[in-house]
Amino acid sequence: MKLDRNAVKRLLALNDAQLKALITRLAGESGIDLAGISIRPDDIASVRRALEMATDEDISLASQQIEQLRRGK
Repeated sequence: MKLDRNAVKRLLALNDAQLKALITRLAGESGIDLAGISIRPDDIASVRRALEMATDEDISLASQQIEQLRRGK
């Protein structure tokens, strides 16, 4: 998934259960085990607020960081 303003809008359109499932899946694919961590509704609300407040610069920086992680840098 390319991270841009449209991707952020799609993330915000997900319901809480879908967003939680996506976060859990992406963490797992990155080698992070969330099995011992309970993601609470307040946590999802915090993620939503961060996405809503993200500037174009924030999104661009996050996109660059994701690309670097994919390349193993």
